[in-house]
Amino acid sequence: MLFPFFAIAQTSTSSPYSIFGLGELKIGGFTQHHGAGGTSIALRDQNNFSYSNPASYSNVKFTIYNAGAGVSFGKMSDQITEAKTNSGNFSHFAMAFPLTTKKPMAFSFGVNQYSDVGYEIKNTVSTDTPSYFNLYNGSGGINRLYVGYGIALFNNFSLGGNLNMNFGNIQSRKYRVYPNSDKVYSFSDETFYAYRGLDFDLGVQYSVQSGKKKENKINHTLGAVIHGGSMLYGDGYRYAETFYGPSFRVGSSPASIDTLMYEDNKKDTMAKPLGIALGYTINKGDKWTLSLEAEQIFFSSVQNRVTSSSFQDNMRYSAGFSIIPSPNYGERGSLLKHIRYSLGVRYEDLYYNFNAQRFQEFGISFGLGLPVVKSVRLEDEKVPVVSRVNISAEYIKRGSNSNDFIQEDYFKIGLGLNLNDKWFTKRKYR
Repeated sequence: MLFPFFAIAQTSTSSPYSIFGLGELKIGGFTQHHGAGGTSIALRDQNNFSYSNPASYSNVKFTIYNAGAGVSFGKMSDQITEAKTNSGNFSHFAMAFPLTTKKPMAFSFGVNQYSDVGYEIKNTVSTDTPSYFNLYNGSGGINRLYVGYGIALFNNFSLGGNLNMNFGNIQSRKYRVYPNSDKVYSFSDETFYAYRGLDFDLGVQYSVQSGKKKENKINHTLGAVIHGGSMLYGDGYRYAETFYGPSFRVGSSPASIDTLMYEDNKKDTMAKPLGIALGYTINKGDKWTLSLEAEQIFFSSVQNRVTSSSFQDNMRYSAGFSIIPSPNYGERGSLLKHIRYSLGVRYEDLYYNFNAQRFQEFGISFGLGLPVVKSVRLEDEKVPVVSRVNISAEYIKRGSNSNDFIQEDYFKIGLGLNLNDKWFTKRKYR
């Protein structure tokens, strides 16, 4: 259970665009949500929840453990060259505990990624003598540890909130390397900051039903979330040194000649901006679910340190559909009838820009939820408790290779565990 707390801090991207701002933003939700386009704001499920909207906690009926990991592989290309990429990491860990009270309510806690930094950019200058190349690389990212609470205030209305502790390290290095000369010293400049800061999420969900007969009832849910902004405060250092260029190897530390600069106890601040998300879900029990979602993060209030200009607002639009052919788990038959099949699509206007060029991201996803069913007794009735092994696959296209920029095409595979059980049961004797 505790292993993801330590593993989640590793880099899981190799995108050159993560050089900007807080890096590559991570879509909210769990592996099963990624298989449906990342939609999770307006979902209500007694066997699942989403930290993206804490109002969803109020609907859980069992103790839920959810953890996931992902790997990605693909290529980066401009109009001339092409390079293969791959990366992977744990993505989230979370638990939710329902409380036995007059009004349905639950607590949740967990850790997940907010952003990821991992890039390496090389630029060769052969017109000067001696020739040299500039190398830029970075790693790290921002993670969130949260504690949340959700309650159903009325029959159709739920409210929830998360308190988030943001933490993480961002390290960046700049190299000027003369690979063919010992007479001109090469040099490097490295900065490192450990960031921390607090913010909150506030979410609501409103659900109504249509249809007279029980077997024909359709549920409609509207969801909305405010992701609070905050300042991240960093402590770190800056270190610069010279070295011999011919002995430099990418991925290894060069032998230092002399220290040019060492500044310890440096301070820095970075803004994590406010965001809002709206979602609508229509579903017929567990049979099928259709979700639509839009999210805006106000990065236009944040300065781009790379280009000394302002960012743009990050806009995301998602749609997802899921179906379970036979959600009656007491029925005998093929396992294929009880699998949840998901399909999703999303489009995103990314927050960073370069020379007035905006960048977009497009993704299409597919997911499977393999059921693991057990029976528990609730009062005088046995009910099935459904856990799932979730698998998601997503094709993502980011950026464009026009105007000397880089286009990324890659596949992202996710594996997640959604485990349900009845805890804190009071035993009765007759």
